[in-house]
Amino acid sequence: MEHFIETIGRNMFAIFGVMALVGALLMIASRSAIHSVLGFLFAMLNIAGCFLSLEAEFLGMAQILVYAGGIVVLFLFVVMLVEMSKKKEGEVFQLQSRYAVAAVAVGTAAFLAVFRKAIFGAPSPEALVLRPELAKGLDVAHQNAQAVSRGLFADYLLPFEILSVILLVALVGAVVLAKTERV
Repeated sequence: MEHFIETIGRNMFAIFGVMALVGALLMIASRSAIHSVLGFLFAMLNIAGCFLSLEAEFLGMAQILVYAGGIVVLFLFVVMLVEMSKKKEGEVFQLQSRYAVAAVAVGTAAFLAVFRKAIFGAPSPEALVLRPELAKGLDVAHQNAQAVSRGLFADYLLPFEILSVILLVALVGAVVLAKTERV
């Protein structure tokens, strides 16, 4: 019975993973900014499904709340703010989208073929490995949320803060782009 449940989990991970790739391709290949945001939402929800199939409930719910909730709403506001009437610029970029998708696909395949072992390596025996002083008094297998928060705010605090600054810069850039030129 345990083997059956593990097989279902692997199959669900693969299904969610393929659907996330479809959403990402929809996001890139779409001609409409709204459709691109919806493709991004679809990809993020499927990534949350991947986390849930791996029994990482905290990460799955955080994915839904942060990305599918907050970031998609932010992108929708940006799409509504940015003037979409610049048709000439849009046509130049739309002609290149097919070539860009093909180049990214070939580049990703080549990169993964060459560096697959170095990037992914052997799977970890535990879901999350913390330094011994951080993991003191914590059962990582049963207290997943506490383990993630200890790792995030101890070892990965700087990347977390850098990500928040990058998102802030993106928001300020969207507002600057949306600002109409005054003559």
